Amino acid sequence: MSTHQTLKAEVRTVFGKKVKYLRTSGLIPCTIYGKGFEAVSAQVSAREFDLVFRKAGRTTLIDLNIGSQGISVVFVQDIQRHPVTRAILHIDFKVVDLKKLVHIEVPVIAVGESPLVARGDALLNHPVSMVMVEALPNDLPQHIEIDVSCLDSMEKVIHVRDLAAQTGYKIINDGGDVLFSLGQLRAIQEEAVQAAPAEPELIRKPRAADEE
Repeated sequence: MSTHQTLKAEVRTVFGKKVKYLRTSGLIPCTIYGKGFEAVSAQVSAREFDLVFRKAGRTTLIDLNIGSQGISVVFVQDIQRHPVTRAILHIDFKVVDLKKLVHIEVPVIAVGESPLVARGDALLNHPVSMVMVEALPNDLPQHIEIDVSCLDSMEKVIHVRDLAAQTGYKIINDGGDVLFSLGQLRAIQEEAVQAAPAEPELIRKPRAADEE
């Protein structure tokens, strides 16, 4: 069962170009919407949202208190950022029904260590860092941990189909998707050395004594 984060929102009365003044005041404009929910234009504290989002990410539910409109359970659906400063410009919150299944991407992280990686003989490849999960909102994991210590030879690979079935959620990626594998570190280093340009040979004009 997931733990909800809490965040306060206020109904927004500022729109258009004037929204930039909200951001200079430490507020972020946002939209709250969902099936069967009348969309609301609102604003949240940039500082409070940053603290909540660090803990919640995109997979943890947030109890969003919208003042007189009460509390809605939401996900962070989308975040728009400035292309240069990366400051948050706008947030989309999606209201969810706790009794209906949702599909959402969940991060996959490695725990443990491959013996070959520990010896410096290999690199850990992580081609798929997110998997699509189906679950009730309260059963969604914040992340999925995978023990990679079983990767004790270059031939071993961890696929989606190798993961144990979970009672609270289901991974709906293709079973053949590779989550973790090993790459030969020494081979990579040798290729880099071979690709490096050779030092030019120093050719000097022979001195008179050499010619004699």
